[in-house]
Formats: sequence, C-alpha cells, structure tokens
Amino acid sequence: MGDSNASLDEHPRAPVRIRKPFLMARLEVSNELFKLYDKDHDTAYISMTNKDQSNRGHPINSPRQPVARVSWQEANGFCRWLSEKTGRKFSLPTEAQWEWACRAGTATPFFYGDYNVDFGQYANLADISIEKLALRDSPPWHPKDNRFNDGIMITSNTGKYQSNAWGLRDMHGNVAEWTRSLQKKYPYNDEDGRNDMAAQGKRAVRGGSWYDRPYRASSAYRLAYEPYQKVYNVGFRVICEE
Repeated sequence: MGDSNASLDEHPRAPVRIRKPFLMARLEVSNELFKLYDKDHDTAYISMTNKDQSNRGHPINSPRQPVARVSWQEANGFCRWLSEKTGRKFSLPTEAQWEWACRAGTATPFFYGDYNVDFGQYANLADISIEKLALRDSPPWHPKDNRFNDGIMITSNTGKYQSNAWGLRDMHGNVAEWTRSLQKKYPYNDEDGRNDMAAQGKRAVRGGSWYDRPYRASSAYRLAYEPYQKVYNVGFRVICEE
C-alpha cells in the first residue's frame, strides 16, 4: 500500500496482507439502490458557475447515477440494512481491501497505467469537459487535466467505463468512496484500531471523483472526512465478507 513518490500520508509504502476473502460490488451504489433503503434521500444537483438563479444546476439524482451526499454513518446503515435483507454480511471495505481491489495486481498509480495515459475510456475524472459547468463565459477556474476528455461533465451512470482486471468499474473517479478505516498514519495495520467502527475520527475516502484531477484519484491517494459529513462527490460501494 501507498506511494513513495506521492503525498506524505501515502508514505511509507509497505506490503500488507489481505487475510480474509471477500466479494466486492462491481459498481458503486446507485441512487436507485440507495432509495430502497432511504426513500427520502436526494443526491440533488451540482451548482453551475454564473448560473441563472432560477436553475438549480445539473442533476446528479437520476436512478443509475451513483449516490452521493451520503455520510459514512448512512453508508454503514445501508450495509446493516442490506445484511438484514440478505442474511449475508455486508460492510464498507477497509482501506487495505479497497486499495488491493483497485490495483487488481498492478503497481502503477492507476490500474490502467500512469498519469500520462488518456483516462477517457477508464475513468470519469476532472477533464476538459468540466469547463461546461460554467453557464456563461467565465475564467476557466475549475481544476482539471485538459489533455483528456472522458465525455462526461459530472457523474456518469455507474459502470460506463472499462473495468479493471477483476471486473470492478469506477474505482478511479465518478464518486469518491467511503472506507471503513480511520485515516491513521502508515504503515497500515489492521490491528491498530483503525477499523474499529466505534472509534472517533475522520474516515478515509478513496478513488477520487469527477471533480478531481488524476493525482487525487490514484490507487494510493487518501482523503478523509468526518463520519457525519455529506459530501457532494462522495458515495460508496459495499463488500461481502464470507
């Protein structure tokens, strides 16, 4: 886990053993699926730059788009609900499980290569199309990698882009994903309390989103939010441990 050439919280790079088998959802949880648990949830809209105030912005609440603006606490509530419905044990992945699944056997920053690979067919990241967030002409202030175009301005329907070698889609980009883990210092250790569900502190978010440039969406990049926060570009996917 980690990247010795990246930000300090990704240091030191060290091997980690995944000790138990698990299944991971191929796709991020969609609005449609989450509404089976919470019928009142609304992922809502992405605001536009220089927008007409009568227009709420770009909708990200269609059935097949990934759910967002969902807290870590709500994501875990969904996992408990799904476990009760199915009789199987669902949860958020730990940081180690998430990174192992994202890498799918690779050692490069992304399962599809390095930062210079055109991500257009693999990931929904901050690309040239994000300029369309401005309703009228304005300075191009949205951070982006304008070398590439993934064809989508905001979140896409889940599963649009090519999968990694293990059949998982949208591990990089679309929405960032909650993990079970506290964002504690590396080297990673499953036994140091970072995966204690009752522990206090920020929880790690992985994978980056449609609003993030590639360096914020690599297999190793780490971000964290308070467990009660509902962030416009953060959703989740589930694992099933047998």
